[in-house]
Amino acid sequence: MKKQIAGVALIGATLATTFLSTPAAHAAETGPRVGVLSGGTLSVKEGSLWSSWTTQLGGVAKFEIDGNRIGVLTTGGDVMVKEGDLFAQWTTQLGGAKDFHLAGGRIGVLRNDGSLAVKDGSLWAGWTEQAGGVQDFDLTPNRVGVVSTTGEVTVKEGDLYAQWTGQLGGAKDIELAGGRIGVLRNDGSLAVKDGTLWAGWTEQAGNVATFELTANRIGVVFANGEATAKEGDLFAGWVNQMGGAKDIELSGNRLGVLRENGSFAVKEGDLFSAWTEQASGVTSADLSSPAAAASAVTLQDLRNIYGTIGDPGTVEQGLESLNAEMVRGGITTPARKAAFLATLRNESGFRYNALEGTGHPYQGRGFMQLTTDSNYRGAGTHLGVDLLGNPELARSLQYSAPIARWYWTVARSDSNNAADHYDMGLISRYVGYLASSAEDAERCADFKSALRYFSGGSLPVPDSQITCSRH
Repeated sequence: MKKQIAGVALIGATLATTFLSTPAAHAAETGPRVGVLSGGTLSVKEGSLWSSWTTQLGGVAKFEIDGNRIGVLTTGGDVMVKEGDLFAQWTTQLGGAKDFHLAGGRIGVLRNDGSLAVKDGSLWAGWTEQAGGVQDFDLTPNRVGVVSTTGEVTVKEGDLYAQWTGQLGGAKDIELAGGRIGVLRNDGSLAVKDGTLWAGWTEQAGNVATFELTANRIGVVFANGEATAKEGDLFAGWVNQMGGAKDIELSGNRLGVLRENGSFAVKEGDLFSAWTEQASGVTSADLSSPAAAASAVTLQDLRNIYGTIGDPGTVEQGLESLNAEMVRGGITTPARKAAFLATLRNESGFRYNALEGTGHPYQGRGFMQLTTDSNYRGAGTHLGVDLLGNPELARSLQYSAPIARWYWTVARSDSNNAADHYDMGLISRYVGYLASSAEDAERCADFKSALRYFSGGSLPVPDSQITCSRH
């Protein structure tokens, strides 16, 4: 927020618990995972589709995998979560539950009485009550969406104290992924929006029994058991997958279909890839992409993209916490990493302890050059620390990266979505530096350099589809 001219409005109330994220835990290296539930017993494999299964737990009613976390709902109504490798210990979260979801550092639990509670941070973070009268919900690292018992859909964006925004009625199911919101109505019609909470809806299909979203794929199972999927924007064409389907699962470049006969098959690659059979006697299944290994940014990556890096010792010292917060904030795709790194290069030169200003108490500090009292207050409220009274903490190794993630996913909660649409100009407006066409161009050039690097050497879209000018 170097040379910032506008502050950030406060979002929500004071966070009741201190930020407890453990960088090493969030950044733990895990491969892509496949999980299946059979006879109440959960088994998970990691790595290739031909890896061996590792038994996890019995007495399981439902499970979910997200990065390096695995969560279960037991038949007794307890939600338990483990973090790390497949042999990590379980940590009990809440009882009296009927559903739960995992997303980044978040865990959401829907209780039997219809109340929804969400925590954000470590497995031992405190709970924040969200809503009552909930029949379905979903999470991303910066959104919470619910379907009420009356069929009304509302979504909040930012921290757990953000305000709800109404979406539509007549709903029975909601899915969130990246900037997308998908709603399955009671009449079987599916509508999806992509962008802000106020974006328009795009109708997708009718006679839908169940569906799944990622940031660039939609999968559905029709009432007749046909599974189909699309890839790209919301107007892409459908590609049929198989019949006799009961459910569909998407994660990264993997697509799985659970058949009515209990067999589960997964394909990896494009929508036309071959299937690999996984297991039989399956009642539910889930897939996950790697947690952090593919997302980690190294000092050598920065040098490969930008050449000489100033103060490399300091930069390298801050990368562990920065990578952990990037994973937590969903800043893991080539476009998101490129936009985030281009911003940090211009704000702080990737130095967690950067300081810029004229001696004002709330001058620019840290990776994101936090400025103005409103930003110090907002970041401090979110992280549970008094930054107004202790502004130097904003450029400490402990808080610099969490503040950068807060600014990107909470204070300017549409940043990932802007990156998904290659709109560096919009991100530049969010950052708020003094208007400068030269700096717009410089940041966009840095974005393109990183985007090429993380995309294998070439831009994933024509240069004309990248927006550079602030708007």
